[in-house]
Formats: sequence, C-alpha cells, structure tokens
Amino acid sequence: MPRKVLPSSLLPRTALLVMLAGLLSGPAHAQWTDHRDPSVEAAPGIPLTEGRFNAALQYHTVWMLLEPVLEYSDITSDELDAMDRGVLPEQYSQQLAGNQEAIADLIAATKLERCDFGTQYEKGIGALLPQLAVMRSSAKLLVNDARRLKGEDMDAAAQRLAATIRLGEHASRSSIVIGSLVGVAIVDLARVETLKLLEANQLSAEQAGVINKALDRVLTDDPFHTLDSIETERVLMVSWIKGEFRGESAGRELVKLMQSAGADGQDDVEWKLNRLNGEQVAELVGRMSAGYDALIEAWQADDPAAEIAGVERRLIEGEYGILSKYLMPALGNFKKRTVESEQNLTLLRRELAAVEGG
Repeated sequence: MPRKVLPSSLLPRTALLVMLAGLLSGPAHAQWTDHRDPSVEAAPGIPLTEGRFNAALQYHTVWMLLEPVLEYSDITSDELDAMDRGVLPEQYSQQLAGNQEAIADLIAATKLERCDFGTQYEKGIGALLPQLAVMRSSAKLLVNDARRLKGEDMDAAAQRLAATIRLGEHASRSSIVIGSLVGVAIVDLARVETLKLLEANQLSAEQAGVINKALDRVLTDDPFHTLDSIETERVLMVSWIKGEFRGESAGRELVKLMQSAGADGQDDVEWKLNRLNGEQVAELVGRMSAGYDALIEAWQADDPAAEIAGVERRLIEGEYGILSKYLMPALGNFKKRTVESEQNLTLLRRELAAVEGG
C-alpha cells in the first residue's frame, strides 16, 4: 500500500526546514565553489555551495518561513480589498514587522544574478511553473512592507521596491511567455507604488537611486526576456511534439493531451488532427516551426505590431498548418503589453533620475 504524504501545509514548520536542509546538503565535495555572486557577503574561509548563488533555492527557503504571511489566511475579503488600496490591517502589519529577518533574506535573494527553478521543459505543455504564483505573492508582500515603512524608514521602503523589480526580472527568466507577463505585472506593482512616493516628494536622491539601479535588470535589449521566451517556446513545442507523438495514433494522442491540459481547441481542427499519424504530425510541426520563425522576425521588426498582425492573419488563414491554429500563441497583445511596460519604466527612470540629480 502506498505511503501517504502529508501536504506541506500540514507539516510542522520545523519538519519543513529539516526536509529542505536535507535537499540542500548532499555530498560536500561535489558542491563547494569558488565562483561567487558579489551580492553574497560571507566571512573569509566559510565554504559556500553552488546552490547558495541560485536565487530559486533561496526563494524556496524564504517561502517556507513566510508561508503564513504569503497565504493571507487570517485576512478577510474586506481587508484584502483595503490592502489593494494601500490600507494594511493592523494584524498583517504586525506579521510583517515580526518577519523582517525572512524579508531581508527575500530581498537578498532578489540580488542574486542566477535564478533557475529547474523547470521540466521536456514535458512540453505539461511543464509546471508553480513558482510564478508565489513570486507574485512575494511581490505584494514586499510592496505592502514598503507601505508599512513609508514615513518611518524610507531607506527600507526603497529597498523593498527595488527588490520587487528584481523579483519581477527573475520571474521573467522562466523562458515562457507567461513568465514574462508575470514579470511585467510584478514590476508594475513597484512602479505604481514608486510613483506615489515621487508624487508625494517622499524619496531622497539616494533612495531614488536605489530604485533606479534596480531598473537596470529589466530595461535591457530584451526587457523581461520576451524574445527569449518566444524562442524557447518554439524549441520546446517543436522538439517535444516530434519526440512524444509518433505512430498511427499520434494525432489522436496529441489532441487528447491538449484537451486534458485545457488547451483552447477547435472542433474542426481536433477532428483533422485525430486522423493523423506520426509522420503527418511531424510535417505539421515543421510548418508550425516556420510560423514561430516568422513571429520571431516580426517581433524584432521596425513596426512589430503590424508585422505580428500579419503573421497572425496568415496563421488564421492556415499558412502554417492546422497544428499552429491549435498551439501557437497570439502575441499581438503580449507585444503591446511589454512595449507599454518598457515605456512606463523608461518614464519612471527619468523621474527617478531627476530626483537623483536634485
């Protein structure tokens, strides 16, 4: 009889920490490293492992410590609505104040360059990204703590908003379109809160500089790793479908999996796919790959909106095959959202720089 495993919410917190310690320990001789992230300060001679410089592992540790605060289990719906308006319940404020050491560790994790959650991309559309929801909750926690500290410790408030921006960049490193969108949403939380502080003239030059410096992480040649996300999805889908669906029932098995995963299919497309064998599915994958190539080229065009619209029109007309109709993402809105975010953050940078310059 299989042994029952308790959900994490039912395990004592001490047990959770012991379990994590076991996961992170392993054979010492295989993990020590001389390659260190400069954001990690340690006394000379203290050995550190590779995992110490992977933000994903540091986040997992902090999430265990902050679990009650992240779940809002004791907060009423009215209080949640008030929190969205910036009004923090007294009990919640006390929770934040009592978890400052863990929050400091959360901020430290955002400063690490590397962030790899070990996503199982080989599972195709079955690849899971549960960290994104917790990262968004963590962003709300940081912004709420900045609100709690407003007027009391503005240096700490600025550090939390800067950490939120870096956290958003880490979320976008999932190399999937949804990860980039979550990153955009997280950073926007920090942007809106920073604007409120700027409008109230509550940021000093140094505090504005802390937030401005964090924007370096997202205002890059590929903000929020958007192009990387599209390229990764192309490779993921093409390789996964070719390797996974073969033989006479390939099309039927593909449709069945798509339906179970909640894909937004079309009856006529599913009917046609159901009748295809592995070779025919592979031929459609080749056409879908060409569609992705066209999207990637359009994404980088001088007028990306018009070029992407053209690709999506050809996709609907069937130029890239029926499989593309089923699986390829509509990227017009994605491009619009990321461009708007980049423009808004560029404007924010100008305002912050003006405060820095006095």
